[in-house]
Amino acid sequence: GMSQRGGDVQSNLRLSDEPIASDLIPKGHADLIISLEPMESLRYLPYLKKEGWLVTNSRPFVNIPNYPEIEKVNAELDRLPHKVVLDVEEIAKEAGSVRAANIVMLGAAAPFIGIEYDKIEAGIRQIFGRKGEDIVNMNLKALKAGYDLAQSLR
Repeated sequence: GMSQRGGDVQSNLRLSDEPIASDLIPKGHADLIISLEPMESLRYLPYLKKEGWLVTNSRPFVNIPNYPEIEKVNAELDRLPHKVVLDVEEIAKEAGSVRAANIVMLGAAAPFIGIEYDKIEAGIRQIFGRKGEDIVNMNLKALKAGYDLAQSLR
């Protein structure tokens, strides 16, 4: 949709054991930004708190004529103290399917979202269970690959 035509797409997710007054996260208060595109991750940095983490794909999706040079995007990413930058498509392909890129990203974000890893694994089993054990195992492999990489960069 919008992202393929150069527009931005964002979602806010707030997890808390206390009542949440708004689903929107104010600037400077996000604990984590997850992005499937490196330039898009830079667009949302004003929302990230100082000690927050960015988890982003390293591979650009150049869909606008004035996309900045990737070296400039990477230079901005390199300035961040808390980041996980990974080629999710390549990792997903190694795990068995490039279609598992979003699961690689989930794995890379898992150390920062406050949900136990085994519960995320159980969710993967439940969501993909009807598609067969091979699909479940491929997605679990993708999840673990992203998770392991993020853990090594923390």
